[in-house]
Amino acid sequence: MLRVKRLNKNHDRKGFDCGDKHLNEFLQKHARQHAQRNISRTFVLIDDDAPQAIVGYYRLTVCEVVPGNIPDPRLHNYPNPLPASKLARLAVNMQKQRRGFGELLLIDAMQRSMSIAENAGLVGMFVDAKDERAAAYYSRYGLIPLENNRLQLYLPISTIRQTFEM
Repeated sequence: MLRVKRLNKNHDRKGFDCGDKHLNEFLQKHARQHAQRNISRTFVLIDDDAPQAIVGYYRLTVCEVVPGNIPDPRLHNYPNPLPASKLARLAVNMQKQRRGFGELLLIDAMQRSMSIAENAGLVGMFVDAKDERAAAYYSRYGLIPLENNRLQLYLPISTIRQTFEM
């Protein structure tokens, strides 16, 4: 059975390879330190048959955004800045890519963002795509590119809520 858990010291970070040096390096060298310092949280997708092996991961943090930069005119009269969650990284092991695991991780990040919004308040979730291909991937799930930076995308919390109410 697949499940998403917070990264811990028992997970095999060194055995993870998504094909991107920077994404591998973050998981292997920085993810646990960020968690210990309360900077961000890293969540890993694991299979109960091999619970130390990491199928994929994402990093979730919070951020503040300027309402004028968000492609949602309803927010332009809101106070400045606004709270949001940020999906800062998402990667799947090369041997497991193109099987829907990235989608499972994205859905989990959306659910966690919705939970944060219910408990503390967020206007939405932002994503920093590493390139145009990644931005196109996120766009398929309804994330909207920002006008001033097409590699930064936004998903309103109302859209996330509607997704899970269906």
